[in-house]
Amino acid sequence: MTGPLNLKRHRSTPPVAEPWNDPRLDEGIRIFNEGHHWHAHECWEPLWMGLEGDDKLFLQGLIMSAAMLHQYGRKVPKGVHNHWANVTLRLDPHRPVKWRVDVAGLLGQLCPYEEAAKAGRWDLDPGAVQMRRSAASG
Repeated sequence: MTGPLNLKRHRSTPPVAEPWNDPRLDEGIRIFNEGHHWHAHECWEPLWMGLEGDDKLFLQGLIMSAAMLHQYGRKVPKGVHNHWANVTLRLDPHRPVKWRVDVAGLLGQLCPYEEAAKAGRWDLDPGAVQMRRSAASG
């Protein structure tokens, strides 16, 4: 089950021209990589509100990645499964890289959490998932 695809910018938020250069993206990645997935989600949300179209969906995929790991940490199998469906829907089209984010690497790291949750195993460390960015532009 996937959620609705929200492609519109929030009307009270100014547009973001270069989200890949926005400091909120890097701050969210830093927080995510420290294992604070809920807080990474909160950091990215204001940036997400200023995006539209494909860029909005991509950031929504990153946000849902954080939510998936948060649900895994809380041992909520349905939450992990639902978020995984949403993550793959939003991030798969951007393999291998978008905004210098290693999308393929992130999806590869997340997949075992879906499989473990499906099997009722909670022995993986959500803090071990690391989102990586390359130095190349775009």
